[in-house]
Amino acid sequence: MTSPSTPPSARPASFDEWLQALREQASFFTGLRLDVGVPRWQLADVLPVLPVIGAGVGLAAGVVFAVVQALGPGWLAAVLAVATAVLITRALHEDGLADTADGLGPHGLGTPRRLEIMRDSRNGTFGVLALALSVLAKVGCLASFGSSTGLVVLIAAHAVSRAAIAYPLLAFGPAQSDGLGVRVGKPTDNDAWATVAIGLGLAFVLLLGKGFFVALLAPVAAIAAGVVAARRIAERIGGYTGDTLGAVQQVAEIAFLVVAALLISR
Repeated sequence: MTSPSTPPSARPASFDEWLQALREQASFFTGLRLDVGVPRWQLADVLPVLPVIGAGVGLAAGVVFAVVQALGPGWLAAVLAVATAVLITRALHEDGLADTADGLGPHGLGTPRRLEIMRDSRNGTFGVLALALSVLAKVGCLASFGSSTGLVVLIAAHAVSRAAIAYPLLAFGPAQSDGLGVRVGKPTDNDAWATVAIGLGLAFVLLLGKGFFVALLAPVAAIAAGVVAARRIAERIGGYTGDTLGAVQQVAEIAFLVVAALLISR
């Protein structure tokens, strides 16, 4: 998981600048080919756009799910919805999950060796298992939903799981001297918690029609899972990397889907 080099600059000051920042980050976090020119802002300067980008990814996946689920079996709709999100994001976060699992999975390794393994583009046993289990978990959860429920759940899950990335950026420093972790910058407390609040708020509003408790518990579970994952990762490698940010997003998304599947009836 890498990032384009962005020069330091002041954060956006107008709606048009925030819209440009949204386009810049969307062009990196998705496969959309947007003509944004040279990036003006580091991710840390525009962190609140992340849950908005996530909501867009979830909307696309949710529309696919709703259409296919209305015409065919739920498991097929779930598979195609997961595949849609993977294609849109170019498996950016899944790649981070696999690399993180490969680096943190083995016992008895020092931090330098773990970071070296995470840099290796080849997937090992832990990475393959992490990917397989994550896809199975997502498909299993989504297959239990009806078309309209799956739509709102996917939008909410992708929005709040992107918001979870704000925590490691605020709480920890980069574990390496180069790579994405160095280039994203350091967010302010206000921006980090605003990002989390936006993700939680979007998810709560979207799920409120499915019940108050699921609307409250699923988003909170996602953020809590992201926080726990980020802290465990930082304990092992001394901070975060671009790969571990992707892993935090995946853990948060799965936690959200599991809680939603347990609390929402078809």
